[in-house]
Amino acid sequence: MLAALGGAGFLILIIMMIYLGSKLETLEDQLAYQPPVTAVLAPGNSAPLRAVEKDANTIYVPVYSHIYAKGGKPVLLETTLSVRNTDPANPVTLTSIRYFDTRGELVQEYLDGEIKLGPLESTEVLVQKRDSRGGSGANFIITWHADNPVHHPLAQAVMVGNADQHSISFLSAGRRLGIRISR
Repeated sequence: MLAALGGAGFLILIIMMIYLGSKLETLEDQLAYQPPVTAVLAPGNSAPLRAVEKDANTIYVPVYSHIYAKGGKPVLLETTLSVRNTDPANPVTLTSIRYFDTRGELVQEYLDGEIKLGPLESTEVLVQKRDSRGGSGANFIITWHADNPVHHPLAQAVMVGNADQHSISFLSAGRRLGIRISR
């Protein structure tokens, strides 16, 4: 009888593990990266990249597609850029999210049009670990506008990676760009 109870308990344990495993996979599927949904601009309306001269609606975020460890061995990193509307009452509109490499060359434009973030809403962009085009000096330039006075959006990048049996993660904060200062 004890053997039958032990066998039944083992069977219940296996069923619970299968059930919980499927729930975990469902959660992972729900959290899978989804690129931002943008409004499509009419042809010819995409704004060229311009230096910031008169407004402060541009954010610079340094990121890394890899860093170096153990005497120069590259450690590949996956980057999640998060852009957050910090205003509790007004929307902001992201007009571009551009990814540049170490040499300052445009690697990718992440928006095909504009994306409106409602109050306290956020969006994210993923640069996968296998995408090393940015290099160790990569960066994002984000431009935005708002129809009303707002709190400035917050942009941060989280980079994660692993080397051997160690994991690494760190945060890089965006910096609001303003008027250039001449000497």
